[in-house]
Amino acid sequence: MTLATRSDVVCLVPAAPPAPPLPLTDDAIALGLFLLDIPLELPPLTIGMAWHPRHTADGAHHWLRNAIRRTLRTPGSPTT
Repeated sequence: MTLATRSDVVCLVPAAPPAPPLPLTDDAIALGLFLLDIPLELPPLTIGMAWHPRHTADGAHHWLRNAIRRTLRTPGSPTT
């Protein structure tokens, strides 16, 4: 977003409805930017993870995978 303050680019940032991304909103306001809804329907974005099998039992790698899952999960979905 900092780059957008110095140029005429448009920055697309995914948001998780129904809750507004409050930290993102605060950052945009601090930078003098406006957050607007995209005026068209976009298909859902599927994100996957892959790793070498030797990392499956690695504790740090397991923690990182779970942190990514928690961060990117759909609101209201199970936390498994």
